[in-house]
Amino acid sequence: MTRGPGVTIAPGSPAREISTIGFVADRLEALRDALAARPGDAVPFDALAAEVWPDELPMHPRAALRTLVSRLRATEQVITEPTGYRLVPRPPAPCQLPADLPDFVGRREEIARLELIDAPVVAITGLPGVGKTVLAIREAHRLRERFPDGQLYVNLRGFSTGPPMTVQQALARFVKALGGGPEDDYRELLRNRRVLVVLDNATADVIEPLLPATPGCAAVITSRQDLPQFAQVKLGVLTEQEAHELLKGMRIDGDTSELISLCARLPLALRIAGANLAGRHLPDYVEELREHRLRALEIEDDDTAVQAAFDLSYRKLSPRARRTFDFLGAVPGPDIPAGLAGDAIGELVSANLVQQNGDRHQLHDLLRLYAHERATAADRQAVFEWYLARVDGADAELNAGYTRLLPPSAGRIPFPDREAAMTWFETERLNLVALAQDRPGAALVAGMRAYLLLSGYYGELRTIAGAALAGGETGQRAAAMRVCLAYLDWRFGEHRTAIAHCERAIAEFEAAGRQAEQATALNILAGIYHDIGELGLAREHLSAALDLYGPNGMHAQLIGGLGNLGLVELELGRLDSGEEALRRSVRLAREIDDVQHTSNGLNNLGVVLAAQHKHTEAEEAFREALELSQKHGMRPVEMSARVEYAELLIATDRRDEAREHAARALELAGADDLFIEIDAGLVLAEVNRSVAEYDEVLRRAVDAEFRIIEVRALAGKAALLKDKALYDKAIERAESAGLRYRANLFRELSSGMS
Repeated sequence: MTRGPGVTIAPGSPAREISTIGFVADRLEALRDALAARPGDAVPFDALAAEVWPDELPMHPRAALRTLVSRLRATEQVITEPTGYRLVPRPPAPCQLPADLPDFVGRREEIARLELIDAPVVAITGLPGVGKTVLAIREAHRLRERFPDGQLYVNLRGFSTGPPMTVQQALARFVKALGGGPEDDYRELLRNRRVLVVLDNATADVIEPLLPATPGCAAVITSRQDLPQFAQVKLGVLTEQEAHELLKGMRIDGDTSELISLCARLPLALRIAGANLAGRHLPDYVEELREHRLRALEIEDDDTAVQAAFDLSYRKLSPRARRTFDFLGAVPGPDIPAGLAGDAIGELVSANLVQQNGDRHQLHDLLRLYAHERATAADRQAVFEWYLARVDGADAELNAGYTRLLPPSAGRIPFPDREAAMTWFETERLNLVALAQDRPGAALVAGMRAYLLLSGYYGELRTIAGAALAGGETGQRAAAMRVCLAYLDWRFGEHRTAIAHCERAIAEFEAAGRQAEQATALNILAGIYHDIGELGLAREHLSAALDLYGPNGMHAQLIGGLGNLGLVELELGRLDSGEEALRRSVRLAREIDDVQHTSNGLNNLGVVLAAQHKHTEAEEAFREALELSQKHGMRPVEMSARVEYAELLIATDRRDEAREHAARALELAGADDLFIEIDAGLVLAEVNRSVAEYDEVLRRAVDAEFRIIEVRALAGKAALLKDKALYDKAIERAESAGLRYRANLFRELSSGMS
């Protein structure tokens, strides 16, 4: 063993005592075993020393023990207690790998090449159905002992008819598997661990954020795309011998040479053909293959290469299983819930036409396309109605504080509670978004609106609402989609389009006598005018919305309107009035257990309290808003609360904490909320005292017409540069927008400048 150059161990030191009495590795193992024998309990110092040095104690056992524990902490979490040391047990190492195929054959050359690669990341690439995933899983199982801290696996669905898995979704799964929570960083959780990561069915644009970046970890990627930036093994079809071995393993006897040729040695085609041969004579099956244009199995056309094999596999099914298979083709998303699968699903799994993944099922990419072509209009309508009934039931349970823009379906399926509804929405989200794109319409979008807004999936809601409107919806159904798009266009900085959507929706709802929906549109319109600095119009539309409910109304939109009114009053310089409106909003929201408006109202109340220098009360409001939003998965409220709380932290000289909150808000926003993205950038510019960052925020705020952010950025830059002229510009811009609170604040801050 080497200690490294230039290291001298002093006589009598604890390090020498450890070294002279026995090898460090042996002592570390003895220490770990002694602590692990009493997991979670403090092991007394003397007892530990006796376990570690059973034959002869060091001269200074406590000091030697401290030195040894410090080394153990490089790989384990050890807590010092008053009476001894306590080992914090690690959670069980995750193993997300799918089962290895028991009849795996061949690929000897590829496996040998994989073993020779000395790189932390290797990519297995090739055409569809060639066996990339099978080889990756086999290799991952072979390597399990080298990565004792876990094996992570995700199917990124990069080449699929349904929506691909996003980086954020994959990271959330990995972090949870590693024992982390929403706040934990994936790569930090991998530090000091030896973990293997398998990224299956990946596209080049999503790989990098999912790769481990610490020594001791490795990754295996499968993709249809070439990935030359990584060590790469390109997978071709099986050799003739391997194809024979595969069919022999499936107990297919006789001369299979022609069958192999007709299947073009493609593993997927061979497996399906092998399943079809169960109980049949090989010559009869080969003849049937010839009659069904087996040239379609040629590799050159990989979209239809196994059509004939699929046809034969389909004909072998019972009539009931065929109907189930056709019906599954009407599900446009990445997988199929148990409630839709039907009783014949077992037969489909046995025939290798459907893959089981827990209580859900999946079709291989090409099989999904094949099934989709067989699905009828009646199948598609049945799938749509199945989902719509559950969407409306889950939406009713959310109590999300959003006005339902269209009446729910009569046959909605109830959910036991809010948590069950949220869980169902999250599980089915990708299928629902795919369905809403496959069958554009306002009914499904209206039922998904509250969940997607609460969870911050703005981009998805914008896509499906836009598709519904473009699909020819009219009247109130079109107005409902315009309300969705108005809110989302606002958050994406497209204010003029958002205003136009709102105005058309307001007129349509007013003509139909739909007051709640009209007030919702008025509320959104007021929010837009607030952010672009037209406070007179903001207050006018808020007043109109509040009048629709009356002074004692308990509707959630009254609560939301009061919250928005509080912010407008703040910017108009009427801080007491703003605080009063926001306190009433929070009180009413609590009375009806409206967690969305409670957390949002607390966040806004914190803003007004901070403006009045009531820092302790403001911090309490922000903290409760954060707690509620995180507990109930309300990402937009959490993002906003983190940004506003960060401003308070800067004001109270806690810049490191402010940076953490702003950075997390920026991470949560992603590309879904331009306002939060720019606002968080402003906080970071303040924390970093960066003129360049202020300039970038100013450019983006002006481009997006976010006047409130613009004047704050001007004032922040003026304070940093001690530039009176720049302060004057901020004051002028604030006054022209009616932002009296900001103008007065900037005057006060610049009063001592010349």
